[in-house]
Amino acid sequence: MSTARLSRVRAFTLIELLVVIAIIAVLIGLLIPAVQKVRESAQATYCKNNLKQMGLGFHHHHDVMGAFPSGGLAWSTDRVMSGAQPAGYTTQSWGWAYQILPYIEQENLWLTPKGTLPSDATAGPTGDILISSTAIQTYMCPSLRGPTIYPYSQAGWSPTQGKRAMADYTGNGGSWGSWGGFTTSQNSLDGPIVPSLSGSGMAVRLETLTVKGTSNILLVGEKYLGKANKTSACNDDQGWTDGWDNDTVCFGRADPGGGTSTSTSPPSPPIPDGTLTPGSCGLNFGGPHSSGLQALLCDGSVRSVSYSVDKNAWLIFCQATGGGVLDWSTF
Repeated sequence: MSTARLSRVRAFTLIELLVVIAIIAVLIGLLIPAVQKVRESAQATYCKNNLKQMGLGFHHHHDVMGAFPSGGLAWSTDRVMSGAQPAGYTTQSWGWAYQILPYIEQENLWLTPKGTLPSDATAGPTGDILISSTAIQTYMCPSLRGPTIYPYSQAGWSPTQGKRAMADYTGNGGSWGSWGGFTTSQNSLDGPIVPSLSGSGMAVRLETLTVKGTSNILLVGEKYLGKANKTSACNDDQGWTDGWDNDTVCFGRADPGGGTSTSTSPPSPPIPDGTLTPGSCGLNFGGPHSSGLQALLCDGSVRSVSYSVDKNAWLIFCQATGGGVLDWSTF
């Protein structure tokens, strides 16, 4: 007769269990930063692709129209039509982001008729509202936020129907200027994006950018935003259709305060999001990436610009005209 053996299953002691938990916690702590780094790298690559698509839109516009799109006119003006077609870059009030729509596979949106005026508005026809309230994926940086649409009732728009979709990128207006003005006297007009001053001869063409070369001039960069923005800020309220305004145009000489810079303002390189006092309207380039600003150049290439870039080099980078020598070692 055989004797049955009773086997005991050895259980973990409390100390052994705590050690295992501690090891797992350490491994997770090591893994999370690596995952975040990979995610940010992927988002930065996506952001660069957005800028690349915009660059193709600018150059296609140049091929068709003979010049880069303009910065539009005052933020308070509605879209300008020429018959059934939107007006071109020389007279269009809405800015560059609207003008390149046909060249980034958004022609149907660009062609939307103006429509009727809402009963509670003196401006802002339904067609303009539809366009301006449509979030464009190409204009959104994945590191920052998703589609962001705010109610909009400024400039006589409908308080019940008015909306504007935001953008995370801004055009380069040159050395200095004002979001409140769009005349020659209020802006340097030495950037690749200029107001649509009809008959001014300020159209920007590739052949006018030969002094420094298109590979040495900023065209579009990321826009500085406060990280804690829960409602629209003064440089993030008019949206991507905005004309000559601080939503869509920035300068090499920015003013972190009132939103106007002059020829004597110090050069202001890009800054990380959330750096300035909340509510700043200062025409600053910036961004959410730790590696620096993602920038589209006039030749269509995209590169990263360090937040520690030399101030004078940054100013030269923003000037489409002029013969300054760009030192890339500071970027």
